[in-house]
Amino acid sequence: MKERAGLYIHFPFCAAKCPYCHFYSQPWNEASYRTWRQGLGREAAAPREAGFEFDTLYLGGGTPSLLGPDEVVWVRELAQAHFPLKIEEFTLEANPGASGTDIFGGWREAGVTRLSVGVQSFDDAVLRTLGRPCTAEEALSFCRAGRAAGFEVLAIDLMIGVPGETPAAVERSLDTALGLEPDHVSVYILENVEGLPFEEVLVRHPVDEDAVVDAYDRTRDALDAAGLRQYEISNFARPGKECRHNLKYWRYEPFVGLGPSAGSHLPGRRWRNKTSLDDWSRALSRGETAREDVVELSPVKAVREALIFGLRLVEGVDLGAFTERFKVDVRALFGREIDELVDEGLLVCEAGRISIPRSGFLTSNAVLSRFA
Repeated sequence: MKERAGLYIHFPFCAAKCPYCHFYSQPWNEASYRTWRQGLGREAAAPREAGFEFDTLYLGGGTPSLLGPDEVVWVRELAQAHFPLKIEEFTLEANPGASGTDIFGGWREAGVTRLSVGVQSFDDAVLRTLGRPCTAEEALSFCRAGRAAGFEVLAIDLMIGVPGETPAAVERSLDTALGLEPDHVSVYILENVEGLPFEEVLVRHPVDEDAVVDAYDRTRDALDAAGLRQYEISNFARPGKECRHNLKYWRYEPFVGLGPSAGSHLPGRRWRNKTSLDDWSRALSRGETAREDVVELSPVKAVREALIFGLRLVEGVDLGAFTERFKVDVRALFGREIDELVDEGLLVCEAGRISIPRSGFLTSNAVLSRFA
């Protein structure tokens, strides 16, 4: 029986680069788009490891919603031509702004089952601070059209911890999101902007950390009351609507990434593709690998990384299952750290499973760093 894996395809173009975004993207133009298509075709056709069946397809970016339905069909058919695909979930990342009433139905007919919309906020002042190119009303209209198109999952991304954000703005944005009856909501705290244009904004307008904690707690409680259960530090979903593809990351399961900057992880190693479109494309056109930063994973290193990812999940980590899976006695390796963290109240250990209490998710780095 083949092992299940996920397939990620990176679309490296945006209409405009958001000042807080650290994902690789560049402005769209026709020549660069052709370069991407040619490179993606070469990378998909390259020989690779066998023994996997791919049940999730994730088209991320960048702004993949710049693609029309016919182009999404091309991506799906390319993947089907070169990978043993049995798609149970096909995610398309979207930013509000796509025009035309038929594009949502077109994406749905192209096979997309999960529309993930990077709204960030339904408050105009917050959107302006973030440099988003849409208004709250435009974002709402976009999400309504996505909801009406009949995707199996409508997912909405929200952001808190934005300079100038008020409790009223957080509540207003959340109420608007919940009015759409989403199946999945991600709540991200604005951080890790070092070296990005938004760093200067945070320097000039630092955020009150206590206010961020309060916003996170109130948001989590409201989502829970609306039936969206927290299953990961930043992610909430109705039962059965969790993102299957992203769960592969947190459960340290196999995935392959295509496109510039895309990461991959297969048993025993992980790697990332060359970051820039030009470098990635040139390597493939010469018949060379686009991979770089290849890391060979010893059992100890693998279980260490799997613990760090797995503890982001509400379900935590089953120590016995990890010991069997990685052929490493997790207790022998990390027993002291686990016991110390339990004594400090930073970990819960019950029935052989360890987890971070939900009340400690915002300080989870203090736990995860102990296993690094």
